[in-house]
Formats: sequence, structure tokens, C-alpha cells
Amino acid sequence: MKKHLKKIICVAVVLVLFILGIILNNHQNEDYGDDEGTTPIFSSNIVVEIKGEVRFPGVYYMTSEDRIYDAIRIAGGMTASADLTNINLAEKIKDGTAIIIPSKAKSENTKISINNASLEELMTLTGIGEVKAKNIIKYRNQIGKFISLEELKNVDGISENLYRQIKEFICL
Repeated sequence: MKKHLKKIICVAVVLVLFILGIILNNHQNEDYGDDEGTTPIFSSNIVVEIKGEVRFPGVYYMTSEDRIYDAIRIAGGMTASADLTNINLAEKIKDGTAIIIPSKAKSENTKISINNASLEELMTLTGIGEVKAKNIIKYRNQIGKFISLEELKNVDGISENLYRQIKEFICL
């Protein structure tokens, strides 16, 4: 009799768990729009990488409405040695962006090479956004490496005034 009762209880528990699973699955499908042609309520539609002086560098899924400030927050915030002088925290992030938060020590001791710097590194310079950084790289690819720092003024968008602002932070 005891064995028979144990079997009935086990079958009842399995049935209850099975029914709960079906109910929870149907509930999830309603909340997240699993039907074809519907959009989930929560949508992480872009991927960004954040590295440098943040607590948890890595790749994060975000929305196209998020800003650099949000990426830093999701990465655990910045470290004590983070240098935000040349970072626009209000800038919207784009899919595939690599956000580099420089170190104060590195910013003070390291100059950016206009002949070798990546797009992201060039964008750490004051007054150099994505368009001007791409113009520098385009010039470098079409004309060749810069022979002098002053040659940077030949790049579309780099004025004499902007050159004076950044010349102490750049090198060949």
C-alpha cells in the first residue's frame, strides 16, 4: 500500500510540474512576443565593447537610445584613474562601437600617433569626433603616413585652431 501511495504522489508531482511548465511557457510567449512578426518588449538591438578604465570591461548588449554614460554604468562604472576629459558622456552609442575610457596616467604620458592610431584612439583627442578621425585615417590611407605634425592641417576638417589645440597630444 505504501509503494502504491508513493507512486501516486510521484505521478501527481510530475503532472503538477508539467502543467506549471506549460503555463509559464505560455506566459513568456505572451510577454515577449514569440509569435512570428512581433517584436519583443525588451530589445537589445546593438552590441558595444567598453574597455579601459571601467570596472568590468567587456561586450554589452544595449539599445540604440543608450549613451556612453549608460555603457560606463553597465560596465560597473569607471575606475578612480579614469580620464573623462575627452569623452562625451552624452553621445549616443552605435552598433559595433568600441568605447575606450583612458587612464589619467596614460593621458598625461602618452601621445596619440597620427600615423598608427585607431579610429577610437583618434577620437580621444579634444575636437576629434568620428568624422574627423575617419578623415585622418582616409588621408593616411590615400596619401601615406604623415611626414610632419603640421601635415595634419591638410586633412579635411582640421583647422589651424584645432591643430593648435591638439598638437601637444599627438606624435608621428
